[in-house]
Amino acid sequence: MKDWAMSAEPLQIEDTTFAITRMIEQAPKETLVREFFMNAQESAARAPEGQRKVRIYPTLIDGVRKLTFWNTGPGMDADDLKSAMNLSSSNNKKLALDGNFGIGAKVSGLAVNRAGIRYRSCKDETVHEVVIRHDGKTYVRDMVVDVTDTVREEDMHDTRHDWTEAVLMGEADDHDTVQWPVGRDKKVERSYVTAQIFRRFATFLPGVEVRVDVAMTRSGGKGETGKERPLKLLSGVILILPKAEKVTCPKTGVTVQYIHDPRYQSQTMSARKNPTTPSTTFCALVHKGERYDFKTKQSWSVAAPNFGIPFGSKVLTVEIILPDDHALPNQYRTGLTRPGDKSDLSTIDYAATVRELMPEWVREVIRQASPRSDETLEDIHADLQKLFDELKVPTTAFAPDKTSPDRIESADEGARDSEKADADSPDEEDDSDDSEKNSPDTDHKTRRAKEKRAKKAENGKRRAKEKRVRERPPDIDILDTDEQVKAKEIMGRAGVYYKKPHRLFVNGLYSAVYRMEAELHHDFAGQGDDSEALREIILKTARNFAALRVGKAVVYALSKRLVEDWTDEDVDKATTPESLSMAADDYRQSMNKARKRIKDELKKAAVG
Repeated sequence: MKDWAMSAEPLQIEDTTFAITRMIEQAPKETLVREFFMNAQESAARAPEGQRKVRIYPTLIDGVRKLTFWNTGPGMDADDLKSAMNLSSSNNKKLALDGNFGIGAKVSGLAVNRAGIRYRSCKDETVHEVVIRHDGKTYVRDMVVDVTDTVREEDMHDTRHDWTEAVLMGEADDHDTVQWPVGRDKKVERSYVTAQIFRRFATFLPGVEVRVDVAMTRSGGKGETGKERPLKLLSGVILILPKAEKVTCPKTGVTVQYIHDPRYQSQTMSARKNPTTPSTTFCALVHKGERYDFKTKQSWSVAAPNFGIPFGSKVLTVEIILPDDHALPNQYRTGLTRPGDKSDLSTIDYAATVRELMPEWVREVIRQASPRSDETLEDIHADLQKLFDELKVPTTAFAPDKTSPDRIESADEGARDSEKADADSPDEEDDSDDSEKNSPDTDHKTRRAKEKRAKKAENGKRRAKEKRVRERPPDIDILDTDEQVKAKEIMGRAGVYYKKPHRLFVNGLYSAVYRMEAELHHDFAGQGDDSEALREIILKTARNFAALRVGKAVVYALSKRLVEDWTDEDVDKATTPESLSMAADDYRQSMNKARKRIKDELKKAAVG
């Protein structure tokens, strides 16, 4: 048998120039700030305590502003600097996915800065400089030169202490990389750099102080420069917010931090306390102090119902903090993957955990943010429940399992996402006396979730009590303002159904509602003493019947769980906003019942 080990040799790259060019030009531009900042703070963290500083400011080169990252920490001599410019250089870092390997800044930087990245480093009172750039054909490294005299003449930095500086030259000599940091074709807000750091980093390395020139903050005057402000992270202002709490899942070790960040006019409280950067509420994964799958503003508003937050995303932030061994970053650190199969991880993977661990005070914030309504929609829920019972639609815990074998959970463990039991169920534990949960002392602290908070459907229970395992109508919210409808991204759609939290949002401004209202108004014109009250009764009736039609469409779609030829994907397609809209459009089927409802309401009004 041939000795393969003796004849084996490492694989080589035939065309290194092509490989390097492709690596750089395929690199994501949005990681640029993260990479340069991370390099700066890692170096600064190696400086003595009290001297761990990172500064971000504009450097004028021939009258054009260039974005600059500067940090204390061990400097580099000529040989160190030359070696550090190699794409494979680790520069005293662990070259691995679970460490901050050393190719990111140079690769993502050159993708945006073909005119070059200028590095200067001071070591033992001597400053060396090197530039890496694109020369029109390929990416090159210029000769390392001694620029100590130049730096002393500029009188910008003290050469008695070690430091390192990186200046981003952009796409050309006239490219202002402070105003256009990720390319001249991409306009960004003035505080883009500070916002990127604020959003990406949950914590700084111990003792690191970050200061930013006002030219890159939201609070300085436009064009102002030369003054600096400290950059605080959310963790630095969280103590002044009304409420924040961490809850840890006892089985997985995943911690969820819930933060109440109320708004004043157009700003959150955290933004008002941190003038260097805009701050909005968000949802994100946190791994080793960095955030991934960051959702904010509209993307957070649309996703929030999956996490049990149908309303209130503008004042609630959710951070899902993963244990170190639960994830690995992908190649360019734009996302997280599972350590085993390297499949992508996202916030939605932990939506059930966020719902299960949610403290009562968060639920109260959601209730306060919910639209005020004097109706309970009990009639609609009763009709939908009757339909569920007639069709014998089971809850997801008892529905036929159509998932692939590798996704099936152990029957002994039960289904984690099953519906909560009835309020009068003898199997439901009463946690109304949970003093720990309701205690004000839990502000800004971490607690362990109690086992009883994670509800399971016990598959071993007998099914004699059929009603307990029947599917229930979704929670229904009728949205009646432009802001509410836009927040859920259902303009021109009748509604949207969120499967996991089992919640249905109905567009009360949908065109079919107003077509039905117009016909009903024609039928009842002149009836009643108060025309405005009549209009309100008719509009309310049109919206309620639209909600009933959309709700029935959801019920019929969920009933397809019982049909062998329907997959989970098929059921999901049947509950898309487009499918629900077609059900809502058939408003004439509801006209007779709507007329009767309006007559009854008018009689009540007359008696009253």
